[in-house]
Amino acid sequence: MLSARGLQWAQVGYAHGAQDRYHPLRNPRGVWLMHSDLARFINTLNFDESSCSYGEGFTGTLRIREAMANHMNKFFKPASPIDAEEITFAAGVTDLNEACALVTCNPDAKEAIMLGRPVYGSFSRDLCMRTGVELEYVSVGNTDQFTPACVAAYEAGYEEAKARGRNIRALMICNPHNPLGNCYTRETLIGLLQLCARKGIHLISDEIYALSVYKRTDRPSESFTSVRSIDFSGIIDPKWVHVLYGMSKDFGACGLRLGCVVSQNRDFNNAMRSICRFSSPSQFSMEIAASLLENQDFLRSFLEKSQARLLHNRLVAESLLSQAGISFHDKGNAGFFIWLDLSPFLPTEETSGDGWKAQKLLSERLGKAGVSMSTGETYRAPEPGMFRVIFSVDEDTLREGIRRISRVVSGASVE
Repeated sequence: MLSARGLQWAQVGYAHGAQDRYHPLRNPRGVWLMHSDLARFINTLNFDESSCSYGEGFTGTLRIREAMANHMNKFFKPASPIDAEEITFAAGVTDLNEACALVTCNPDAKEAIMLGRPVYGSFSRDLCMRTGVELEYVSVGNTDQFTPACVAAYEAGYEEAKARGRNIRALMICNPHNPLGNCYTRETLIGLLQLCARKGIHLISDEIYALSVYKRTDRPSESFTSVRSIDFSGIIDPKWVHVLYGMSKDFGACGLRLGCVVSQNRDFNNAMRSICRFSSPSQFSMEIAASLLENQDFLRSFLEKSQARLLHNRLVAESLLSQAGISFHDKGNAGFFIWLDLSPFLPTEETSGDGWKAQKLLSERLGKAGVSMSTGETYRAPEPGMFRVIFSVDEDTLREGIRRISRVVSGASVE
């Protein structure tokens, strides 16, 4: 009945149906999500009839592109000003990930995108599901992938892939990183740009958490450095460098379904815009986002509050995890998550010593307790036992979640 690819896609998981939100009284066994601050801002807006039309096309109104350019010029500190014509919008960065794969790689030629690991788990679906593009994962460790030492590992990974007949066409990074929460240093970014220039490959920098960086008070903090803040002169032709950004993380607005790619490559932009007509953002979403980006007073207050909350919850989570005897990646100060090491608690005695099966079993037990966490296998961790916990929820929910994790790994029942 279905095509071969249809049958394959039917096996891929997806989110569908009612959310099982945690609530301490109405649903104490539920799973939780968030955010609320943006809703109050949206409720102050008024829309006219122009938002009900196709507007200016399918890849971003001039207003939203100018608002985003001004925003990035202020916060990303580009070496040369970002112009509205460099920006293409679509209904979320997820779609832009796929579009980047489509316009940079030829699947029939065994062309691939290279990533360090661990790394954001959904890249494997975003970049590959409909494109036929392959991914080349390079193990560069949990910390050294943010220092210039990682360049040699990526170069070795490139050459190893080449020896197997796999042609790397792009290097993709998360900066700030998901799931580790680290930021790439300027020196590391320059090294990676030089590598891409030597190999003639694209550098795609996912900077979706750029402003979700919070300053630690108990140890030195890392700072976000956009790849666009680097002067490319003498390093790389700007046409090889592309930045992804959107409204879902820094603004708690994933429901707007609005992301953008920034590139100085005209052919790349034309190709992206041609593809992105199939995932055009809503005119209402673009109006909301433009209003937010243009309102500097609200934006400043919003970001300050967000970063303060992230810091507070990160410290609360670290304290609770330490009390529970759970180890975690204690570097970095960006993003909404902590990379947990639950390897000491894997029930390998029930899986004949198979760590990956034990990780799946532990994940199922956590799910039954109402805790939803991504596993290290999804994020291409080299070893089993790693989980990503999100701490960007209200404090009561965070405390309850870590209590449940602690109870599950200790073998106690969750009440």
